[in-house]
Amino acid sequence: MNFARSPIEAEVIQVIRTHIEGQFPRSCQTCHRHFATYREYIQHTEPVGFPVSYDLEFDDAAPAESAGNLSMANCECGSTLALTSQGMPIGQIWQVLGWIKQEMEHRQANLSEVLAYVRDRVQQSALT
Repeated sequence: MNFARSPIEAEVIQVIRTHIEGQFPRSCQTCHRHFATYREYIQHTEPVGFPVSYDLEFDDAAPAESAGNLSMANCECGSTLALTSQGMPIGQIWQVLGWIKQEMEHRQANLSEVLAYVRDRVQQSALT
């Protein structure tokens, strides 16, 4: 899906990336492979399916408490790892969810398409 990039998009991507980078270092629970950085994680895992936003699945872009948002990837050993929005300040969650909902409407795209686009953009930003 081709989306026009905006200053708001860049801010949302940076908010998500900063939060995700805070989840490293981490290790695979199965093979104990160590991922020192998000960049290393991207290089040695393969995304699984589409990211999920339970908040937007419930059509709530401003939840009092977030139900969660996650993206999964398989380690080289085959084990599935998840990156989540857990611990992200609620105001940032609202900012991200509001932008995603707006993009869904503006682009007439479904939630999965927009979330996959966001994951790709966050990963691209971490690799450059």
